[in-house]
Amino acid sequence: MKTIIKYTFAGLLASASLTGCTDILDKAPLTEISQEDLWNDPALVEAYANSIYNQVGHGWTESMLASAIDECELTWLRGCEVTNLSRISPSDLGRMNGGWWGWDNRGWGTKWNNITKCNIIMEHIDDVAFTDESLRTRLKGEVKYLRAFEYNDLVTRWGAVPLITRTFTIADDALIREQKRATYEECVNFMVKELEEAADMLPATFSGSNYGRATSVAALTLKAQILLYAASPLMNENVKIPEVGYMTPKADRWETAAKAANEAVKAAENAGYALYANTGDPEKDYQQLFLDTSEGNKEVIFARMGTTSTLNDNLSSIEQWNFANGYGGWGGNCPLQELVDDFEILEHGTAREFDWNNPSDAANPYANRDPRFYASILYDGAKWKDRELETWLSEDGLSGGKDSKYGQDSWNTSPTGYNMKKFMDEAYVGNSWQFSAKNYIWLRMGELYLDQAEANCMAGHDDVARTALNKVRARAGMPDVNKSGTDLMEAIRHERRIELCFEENRYFDVRRWKLGPQYLAGKIHRINVVKKADGTKTYKVGEIGGDFGTRIFDEKIYWCPIMKSEIDKNPNLVQNPGYSK
Repeated sequence: MKTIIKYTFAGLLASASLTGCTDILDKAPLTEISQEDLWNDPALVEAYANSIYNQVGHGWTESMLASAIDECELTWLRGCEVTNLSRISPSDLGRMNGGWWGWDNRGWGTKWNNITKCNIIMEHIDDVAFTDESLRTRLKGEVKYLRAFEYNDLVTRWGAVPLITRTFTIADDALIREQKRATYEECVNFMVKELEEAADMLPATFSGSNYGRATSVAALTLKAQILLYAASPLMNENVKIPEVGYMTPKADRWETAAKAANEAVKAAENAGYALYANTGDPEKDYQQLFLDTSEGNKEVIFARMGTTSTLNDNLSSIEQWNFANGYGGWGGNCPLQELVDDFEILEHGTAREFDWNNPSDAANPYANRDPRFYASILYDGAKWKDRELETWLSEDGLSGGKDSKYGQDSWNTSPTGYNMKKFMDEAYVGNSWQFSAKNYIWLRMGELYLDQAEANCMAGHDDVARTALNKVRARAGMPDVNKSGTDLMEAIRHERRIELCFEENRYFDVRRWKLGPQYLAGKIHRINVVKKADGTKTYKVGEIGGDFGTRIFDEKIYWCPIMKSEIDKNPNLVQNPGYSK
């Protein structure tokens, strides 16, 4: 048998004793390949690079980040409550170190495994005898992008991490234990540089069997997102340690972010990327955007592909986890009333806030809403599959609809009176476990335009900000926003809440804006629908009771703590503010 290539994972990132090794080629047919064979065969190098894509994470687990923020409440406990009640600690990260059920490849160890793979390739690729130099360049660009992508997935949760761009062997034990967290600024600068270099090496698009690879547009888009986050208040205002932000604020960080976003938008538009508008119906377009895995979906800039995975399965059981109980589903991540109320009313071409004090709104709360509401939320009376959703209860509370606690599988009844529709394939049959393939979208034009809008608004370029914002609203069938200054910024924040709901942006947006006390504390709410004997219904907002019906905010939860297990391995790691070692 040939000697299998083995490396020690990067530093603190492997095992406490640092004697454990791992096979880096963990996908057939790359399980038993010698180092000599690998680096002498460009096809094997490409296959190894391809295997990194299969370990890129996604956001569809049983417990979505939507339930660790003011979007949803989880029907059952899966670690989100640890964050929602500010119980997160170095010994208990809840679901923030990877999904508990339906692994999402986003745990600390998985990130470092992927970074290690990237480092291995970058150390050897210049010595590989490629007959096609363009392939060497392309693979280097892809690996640089993936390395920056994985670093960013760590930095957005934990702040700065050690910047490791080389591989280690067991002989490097002492060097490994010397690793320290870089500063936040150093991490941002590193990721930006990697992405700029990647953009110069990659084409703007791929097609055919190469569709789904990292592109120059993806690199520029991720760069713009990183710089947007870096300019935000959390990383610039009253920063306590350099590992979680800049110790010296600079006014031009918003200008830098705006310039990067403008560059990314220009590159994307020039390459043919565009908001998904294939049907001309705002509701259908928004819903189909997340189900269309074809190259014809021009909105997708980078996704974790679920259609060609060598794992030989789909990314997620998202429908089973989130379908209403009356359809054989588990209830899952259920939208909060707070989110539902934030979808605007659209009347006669104008938009306004929903208001429970308005008798018309209160009597018919689901009429004339932003089209994205109907593509995102399942509510009592919403048409789904072959019937309407039924979450109502009778006036005496002793009976109810098929999706209420009196329906089948009462333990999976939504605690909020709503179920998730976004991402869901209506054709799925409950409990069949036969899922359609999906791609988890990490970067898309809708988000890029909103990044551009926010960065330019904060940099004082309201005209550019409004144009970008209104492109997103126009696709949704919503009227233009004509505000300026702080009012415009509030409109942009609102649009991110609606356009990007359940896509994991909100968890990070509220934190980087430092709006935890406003959105992460206090009672959370549900809808109570009562069906009278004559068939009419009334709607009343109620509190979600029990131990988890009141969210608790502690400033420490702006960042995840470095795990105790990692600090035990390497005491050089500085802990984040608010957590003891």
